[in-house]
Amino acid sequence: MEDYAFLEKFIRENYAAVCAVAMRFVDKDTAQDIAQNVLFRFWENREKYADIESLDDFLFIMVRNEALSFLRSRKKENIRHEKWEGERGEEEQLLPVLIEEETNQIVLHAIGLLPAQTAHVMRLVLSGYSNKEIALLIDVSINTVKTLKYGGIRKLCEYFKKHEF
Repeated sequence: MEDYAFLEKFIRENYAAVCAVAMRFVDKDTAQDIAQNVLFRFWENREKYADIESLDDFLFIMVRNEALSFLRSRKKENIRHEKWEGERGEEEQLLPVLIEEETNQIVLHAIGLLPAQTAHVMRLVLSGYSNKEIALLIDVSINTVKTLKYGGIRKLCEYFKKHEF
């Protein structure tokens, strides 16, 4: 349990900086994914990295490499899609992506309006964590997670009804 407290502190101290570095290379959502992956991968292998001189420099290099790998894979994927799509128009490809991106931004904005702990739980839920994992990460009971989660869902429903999305 103590390990989760250190993990949470580590994330709180480094997430914003790591995310900012990633955003120099990729969009905000991808940067958040990369930041999360880098921090968790570092945390899982932290014993290997005991001898590093500068944590900030090391995390910067990890983020840069992860972002460049993402961009390379995206480029390869785009080339495959272009071959596969053939003569399909750009508008047809772009519209679903724009709709999905806008939807994600609306949901993230709405979550940002929730109380801090509820918003934190909702972000973890959207990241795929189970109630049990969330309880361990934020050091609360599973019932507290359920209460925050369902309260957050209720408030999000109210928000979307009020704003007619």
